[in-house]
Amino acid sequence: MKNNLIIVDDEEALLHLLSHALQGQDYGILTFTDPLKALEAIKTKMPSVIITDLKMPGMDGLTLLEHAKSINPHVQVIVISGHGFVNEAVAAIKKGAYDFIPKPFNKDEIRLVVGRAFEKVSLVDENFQLREKLRKSQHPAFETGKNKVFRELLSRSVQAAKSDATVLIYGESGTGKEVLSSYIVSNSPRADLPFITVNCAAIPENLIEAELFGYKKGSFTGAYQDKKGKFQEANKGTIFLDEIGELPMSMQSKLLRVIQEGEVSPIGGASQKVDVRIIAATNKLLRKMVEEGQFREDLYYRLNVIPLTIPPLRHRSEDLNALILFFITKFCKKNKRENLSVHADALRLMEGYPWPGNVRELENAIERAVVLCLGNQITVEDLPGELKENPERSAPPSLGQGMKLEVLELLEIQNALKRNQGDKVKTAVELGFSLRTLYRKLESLKSIGPSNSETGSFAG
Repeated sequence: MKNNLIIVDDEEALLHLLSHALQGQDYGILTFTDPLKALEAIKTKMPSVIITDLKMPGMDGLTLLEHAKSINPHVQVIVISGHGFVNEAVAAIKKGAYDFIPKPFNKDEIRLVVGRAFEKVSLVDENFQLREKLRKSQHPAFETGKNKVFRELLSRSVQAAKSDATVLIYGESGTGKEVLSSYIVSNSPRADLPFITVNCAAIPENLIEAELFGYKKGSFTGAYQDKKGKFQEANKGTIFLDEIGELPMSMQSKLLRVIQEGEVSPIGGASQKVDVRIIAATNKLLRKMVEEGQFREDLYYRLNVIPLTIPPLRHRSEDLNALILFFITKFCKKNKRENLSVHADALRLMEGYPWPGNVRELENAIERAVVLCLGNQITVEDLPGELKENPERSAPPSLGQGMKLEVLELLEIQNALKRNQGDKVKTAVELGFSLRTLYRKLESLKSIGPSNSETGSFAG
């Protein structure tokens, strides 16, 4: 926003009086007798503060206020009103006007109100800058990396954040599902509104209804006072339902009603309207749970509006070194240590480990290494035992030996099927595919027809 003030009044004398009273301040002043011309200037000059008369020919001050707010929601509008139009001035306040000044007014009063309006603009701008700085500092590790699939995920997440559509996040444990939900919220219009997280797997079944929807005093033994549920706490903001696949069937119908009707029913109380954006997450294939009768199909479709899948760390090998460096820097700073380097043997060990616990496991391993490292270089001895005990896996031949990319993908799918004893659902989850994508790849890869000497028998 520019440090400009626009004054709009159809009376030339009043314009002169106002501009004279405000001369010598640290902002530019533009005056208009025609509100339509003033509106054009608002679009191009983007003023911080506007003073407008309430009653003017062509466009009244209330309409000008609405247009100005649609152009720039942060602009501060001061309405000038005669004594006969106080009700209209109050209506302007309700529509977002900063203040109103009744006629007649004096110079000191005008300067005081305008000065405070500019102070509010500065405060709003400072808060915006702080929020942006905080937003960027909240997700640096999550945003680290060049993996194409992961960068596309972040791009889709930012696009999804602009809407109120329900998001369903798929991913293995430790991939950062809750962090992604926070990333979406921080890029959304609800960024400054409540963000409530609920782990559906951590709440006993007999308590989850009260936890989500609240209860009224006296509704059951021990209900000594009213209690808000998580949905009421999240009103106007966002709720994150982690491990949604663990939600009991009895609660799934009630969650469906919240999504469809936009209202919750506290235990022992009347229904209440809520405006809550829902983000859910799971490490299970809900589609398979629907087929097995473990999850409501109608709820699944309501949740699966925008599905986002976080790839496991083992499929982001090009990002591993950047993440290692990030976490070393983070934990050296936290523990007041000079930045450490990594011995080549330790780096090779980390590069060869499958990281079943994903980014969370990597973060914990690096923190341990930074704390336990006695020298200025992280060695194999500083890493957790499970990395050193990692059983040797048959590695596919390198591309340098003439191995085709398709054959490498076939080997990866084949090894995953072996690890999961032929279970295609588990294999799809491990590889970060949908079940449909896995079947499609199995069909297309079979047609490649690699010899048994290259890949062994193929268990499709």
